[in-house]
Formats: sequence, structure tokens, C-alpha cells
Amino acid sequence: MSASPPPSAPLPGLQLSENVALDRQQAAINASRTKIRSPSRNLRTTHMQEANVDNEVDEGVILAVASLSFSPSPESGTARTSAANDEEAGPTDAAQKSSSLRAAKRTSRAPSDFSQRPHTNTAHPPMPHQQQQQQQQTQPQYCRAGSNNTTDDSIEQQHPLVTEPRAPTPAMYWSQKKTWGTKPPKVRSQTLNAIGSHIYVFGGWNNTVCYNDVYVLDTEAMFWSRMRTTGDQVPPCRAHTSTAVGHRLFVFGGGDGTQYFSDLYILDTKSCVWTRARVAGTSPSSRRTHTCFHYNGFVYLFGGGDGHRALNDLWRVRAEPNASGAYEWEEVETTGGRPFPRGYHTSTLVGNQVVVFGGSDGQECFGDTSLLNLDTLEWTHVSIDPPLTRLAHTATLVGMYLFVICGHDGSDYSSQVLMLKLDTLRWETRTIYGSAPAPRGYHACTLHDGRLFLHGGYNGQEVFDDLYTLDLSSYSYLPQVPEFVIGCHR
Repeated sequence: MSASPPPSAPLPGLQLSENVALDRQQAAINASRTKIRSPSRNLRTTHMQEANVDNEVDEGVILAVASLSFSPSPESGTARTSAANDEEAGPTDAAQKSSSLRAAKRTSRAPSDFSQRPHTNTAHPPMPHQQQQQQQQTQPQYCRAGSNNTTDDSIEQQHPLVTEPRAPTPAMYWSQKKTWGTKPPKVRSQTLNAIGSHIYVFGGWNNTVCYNDVYVLDTEAMFWSRMRTTGDQVPPCRAHTSTAVGHRLFVFGGGDGTQYFSDLYILDTKSCVWTRARVAGTSPSSRRTHTCFHYNGFVYLFGGGDGHRALNDLWRVRAEPNASGAYEWEEVETTGGRPFPRGYHTSTLVGNQVVVFGGSDGQECFGDTSLLNLDTLEWTHVSIDPPLTRLAHTATLVGMYLFVICGHDGSDYSSQVLMLKLDTLRWETRTIYGSAPAPRGYHACTLHDGRLFLHGGYNGQEVFDDLYTLDLSSYSYLPQVPEFVIGCHR
């Protein structure tokens, strides 16, 4: 009888199975590490996470990411195949394949191979007919009651499929906004002010009724609400001015029908209380279609019309009451020659200067530009070629550009966006994508969060209640440019 092996010696079968298990475990670990190192997997994870953060990422980028992620590179495909085979092969085969894989990776890192890899800019956006096919595949179908997957022709006619060209990432883009809540009625000659993340609409009329309501737009939720105000009663008015000073709105002038006002009202947007300001001294005459702006503790007023003639006087009132609680008006004397009397112009504050552009005296539409230095109180008049005429437009400062939007050019209403570069005093044009608002004037516009908000207006036949935004895209960084001097590079 043969002797039994000593108890301390391991059984041969057990030793072999343990080695195979350990080798397979190590091979699986190596395979998982290989997968983690795969460049295409890392790029796919990064890009898709970024795409999930911003749902409005450009479709061309998504297609490029898709081509990079779901068309595996030679490295990633080799890694996945080796990992699958290592789970079935023995430890010797796994080691050989692991070493060959490392050698292949060292070889694939040559610059010539990197130049052949797909890049995110090589995948072009789809052509319009391809976009239409994609939208038709993903667009929900409208069904009749009691039918099964049947398209309602009447609904399709009401909601036709519109294919628009894709806008490049740095391009500006018009879009009509869908809002919720209690929105303002159709109005023209109203005012629009941005305070924090809220936009305030006050007054205006619809060619029949004049309003004195305040509507507030929450720009984050795109939700309208009608402010419940208390305090002094503000008369319905149009063609007035509303100037933001901190969390307060200074409303002056305006009128209703044949009435012209000269009262100053202040709305505290925090307490929702109207106050009719008690005035000390002489105040400006009653007027409409004037302009106001805030500078260095004063609210300035220029021009307008009193129903008989156009005006070109300049006034200012302190934004804080005096010791007796009254607001002090004073007429400002200037040098250099005032601009022609006018209304429906724009006055845009640029540093310590105000740019007065366009307007009308009731007979002529102007296209001239005047500058007032608020420190020296001296007017200068500049000629810009060509002298584009506008009235009932809006002018908003974005960096060193003055965005002149819509208005009337003396012949017809316009939907153009004119950009006046203030350091060169030259007009520039840019391609703007999306659906632009219909031609109009007497609308209101304000800048907030890298977007220009445009509301209401009139086109000679119809009064609007729509809301548009002009996404400035790369131009939204312009307000961060250093200070400049108007006309310094002319």
C-alpha cells in the first residue's frame, strides 16, 4: 500500500484550480483597466455629461460627439475584444495578449495616427432636408379621438413643420418666448425695466384704452404676474418714461389722449407702493415722447413734445429727496448747441456721456447723432455715414455697441437690428438667425442676462403683445470690455 501525502502538502488539483482562478481574476482586472484607459470611452463620458447639462447644445456638436462615441476607434475596439477573449483564455494567453496590446498602444500614439482621428469640427450639421426627416421621426403625432395612431390633418395645417437653418454657436439668435401666467395686454408706447431677475412693464395703450397697470416677468420661470400696488393712484399713461434707480422706478410725464402730464411718480418694487413725489422749485412742462436716464445721483430728462411743439430742453431731478422730503428739479444749461427739438428719439448713457439718436419733430424723421458730456455739459454733434433715420425705435448699450432695433425709418416700419460701433462711429451688420419679430415701432426693449428682451409695439395696423429675446451669444461678453472713448478710433 502506497503512503499518503503529508497533510501539509497541497493537493495538485486544488493548486491548479486556484492558479487558474487567480489568473482569470487578474486578467479581468487588466481588461477593466484597459477599458478605463480607452480614449473614446473617456471622451464619450465627458461630452455626453456636458450635453446633458445644457439641453440646447448645438446639434452639430451632438452629431460630432455621436460619431466619436459610437464609432469605436481601433484602440477601443481592440481593448474590448481582448477583454472578452481574456475571460475565456488561460493566464499565458492573457499575458501575451496584454503585452501585445500595450505594444499596439505605444505604436498608436504616433502623431500620424492622432491626425487621422475624428474631430468634433469634422461632423457638419445636417442639411435642411435631413433635419426635416429627423424632426418627422421624432415629432409627436396628433390623433383623433377614438382612432389609433391617426394624424389629424387639421392640426397639422395649424402647426406646419417649419425647418430653420441651424445657427453657429457664436451667432445671435431671435426667438419668440412662450410665457405663463397673466401677461400684459396688447400695448404700444409702454416702458420696460429690468431690476434683478425681473422685468417690469408699465402703462401703454392699444389705440383705444390706456393702462396704468404694472406687470412683472420672472425671467427665470418666464412667468407673468400683475403687481398689486398700493399708495397714490397713477393715471393711465403712454409715451412716458420709467427710469430704474436701484429698486425704484421713476415715472415721469406721458399722457392719455389729449392730456399731457408733468407729474413724477415713484414705484418701490419691493413694497409695491406708488408715491406721487412732492416737488420743490420749477418742474419741467407737461410732455410725452421724451427720454430719461440716471447718472451720478440725478435723473435727467431731454426733449419730447407738449402737443403743440417739439422740445429740446434738458432737466434733472435728484434721485433722493431733500431734508423736507421734496424732490428738486432744475433746468440744465449746456454749451455747444442743443440738438434739434424732437420726440420718439433715444438717449443712451455711455460712461459719462449720453448718445441722442434719431427721433422726429412731427414733420421730419431724423438720423443725426449728438453727444452730451454730463461732466462738462457740452454738446457735440457727429456725422455718421450713412445717416440712417429712425423714430419710435429702441437703442440699448451692449459693450461698445449701440443696438438700434426696429422703429420707423420715415417710410415704413422696420425689423432691422442696427449696430453702431461707438469707438469708430460706424454702422456694422451681423447675420442674425431665428425668427425675427415683425416690423414695428413704439415697442420696449431692455437688456438682461445676455439677452435683449423686446415687448409689444405697433406696425401701423396691429398692436402686439408678444415677447421676443435676442440671444447675444458671444456678444454678451461685450459689457466686460475695458472703458473706451466714443469716436477714439474714428
